[in-house]
Amino acid sequence: MYTSPEAKPLKVENLSRVKKPEWRFKKYWSFPQLMIIAFLSLLVILMLVPILFMIVSSLKSNAQILGNFWALPSPAKWGNYSEALSSIWRYMLNSVLYAIGASSCVILLSAISGYIFAKKTFPGKELLFMMMLAMMMIPGVLTLIPSYVLYDSLGLTNTPWVIIIAGAAGGQIFGTFLCRSFMSGLPSELFEAARIDGASEIRVFFQIVIPLSLPILATLFIMQTVGVYNDYIWPLLTIQDSNLQVIAVGLTIFTKQFGITDMGTQFSAYAISSVPLILIFSFGMKYYIQGMTQGALKM
Repeated sequence: MYTSPEAKPLKVENLSRVKKPEWRFKKYWSFPQLMIIAFLSLLVILMLVPILFMIVSSLKSNAQILGNFWALPSPAKWGNYSEALSSIWRYMLNSVLYAIGASSCVILLSAISGYIFAKKTFPGKELLFMMMLAMMMIPGVLTLIPSYVLYDSLGLTNTPWVIIIAGAAGGQIFGTFLCRSFMSGLPSELFEAARIDGASEIRVFFQIVIPLSLPILATLFIMQTVGVYNDYIWPLLTIQDSNLQVIAVGLTIFTKQFGITDMGTQFSAYAISSVPLILIFSFGMKYYIQGMTQGALKM
């Protein structure tokens, strides 16, 4: 190997003289940030306390609840859940089926309407869309009696269709608004390229629009399912057969049945009735947050 005669060996200085970096405590949180965190933590605790109280009380007997209100269950009565489930399972099943049926209709119709309002051009489009949005300003209680008269004249009262069709119609306007706002941000060049390749309008809708709009459709499905599942006034007014009744009304029937004789079983019924909604949010929370944030940015 060639070595230049002028090359000099590098001098290695004493490592002890190298100045080491000084580690100082960095103030990550300011006082306003700590106050915000403390306030939000207090809100979370206030939200969780009723849920924890419901779960703890569901494992108690009536004597434990009345005798020592704040104590833990000793012993825990797991039989409360089996007794409550045997009485409310039909109400829960009805509510889940009604909610899934109504939500499926809403996302299908809203996706079609949103796509037409976002990517198609026809006379009076903006006027028609504004008229639809104006209907959102009308309180639902004002249309309660006219809606009942309409469904009763059609012979749909005291049938599952009165819940499914009413739920689909009630969520249609807001669903169209969400889908139109989301789909307006989709690139139109993608649709034009598909049409040039010979794709029909139905194929473009089901193979391009629907897959790209899954976040907002999942968000709409969760919101609509929760609304139909928790509805109380409309099923109470239109359903008289207890075998067709929903969980919100069924819980009041269950409470009247047990009264104050077994409050632990009542709390168990309340806890069981919340399981379907917890499962929906657990599996769909990712798409729910994604759809809400993307929809907010595009609006």
